[in-house]
Amino acid sequence: MSHSTAEQETISPEAAILGEIKEAEKKAEEILEKARLGKESIIQEARSSSSKLLLSKDEEIRKAKEKKIMDFREKARLLSEEKLAEGKLSAKQAKAKSEKNMQKAIDFVLKKFDEMI
Repeated sequence: MSHSTAEQETISPEAAILGEIKEAEKKAEEILEKARLGKESIIQEARSSSSKLLLSKDEEIRKAKEKKIMDFREKARLLSEEKLAEGKLSAKQAKAKSEKNMQKAIDFVLKKFDEMI
C-alpha cells in the first residue's frame, strides 16, 4: 500500500499542474472569446458609422448637384431672356430702318419700272 500512496503523491502534483493548465486554457479561451466579440463589435460599429457617413456625403453631393443644376437653369434662363431682348431690339431696329428706307425702295422700283417702259 505504501507503493500506491507514493504513486498518489507523485500523481497529485501532476494532477494539480494539469488542473492549473486546464484552468489557464479555460481563461485563455474566455479572453479570446471576449476579444473576438469586442473585435466584432468594433467592426460592426465601424461599418455602421461608415455607412452613415457615406449616406451623409451622398446627400451632400446630391444637394450640391441640385444646386448646380438650379444655378445652371437660372443662368440659361437669364441668357435666353437676354438673347430674346437682343433679338427683339434687332427686329425693331430693322423694322424702323426698313420703314425709313421703304419710300426710297418704292421710288427706286418705280424708277426702274419707268425705265423698262
